[in-house]
Amino acid sequence: MADELVYVSWGGTGRVATLRSAMERAKTEERGLVYLAVLDDAGFADLDEGFLAVVKDELQWLLDAQLELTKTQLNAEELPVRVIIRGGDVAEQVSDVVTALGDTEVIIGAPVPLARHQSIEALLAEIQGQVDVPVSLVTADDAEPRRAP
Repeated sequence: MADELVYVSWGGTGRVATLRSAMERAKTEERGLVYLAVLDDAGFADLDEGFLAVVKDELQWLLDAQLELTKTQLNAEELPVRVIIRGGDVAEQVSDVVTALGDTEVIIGAPVPLARHQSIEALLAEIQGQVDVPVSLVTADDAEPRRAP
């Protein structure tokens, strides 16, 4: 789908409220939503391939269920949504998905694990430095997402 927002979380860590906010925005803007769940190296690099495959399968099922439930709650059953699960560096995975999609926007769902970063701002700046589309952070308390510098 050409016009999709990309919602990013680390292995499904984003709160329901942040996903809901991203889905409401996609619905309002009549865009699809891609849920990019990144199994980052800091949390998942030590898993063997067999166990990692099980984690990915379970995560896919959970996120699909969460998306369908949220669509129902928002009365947005027609909203196109899909899940992409990737492993590795978060900024690299976001860049790869954005490159494949083209014209999009990235919404980072809080909470954000900061294993490799000094601050949320540093993480947002790293992601923004790798993509040529708007990047923002949404927390459960935000009415409007915070934009990357």
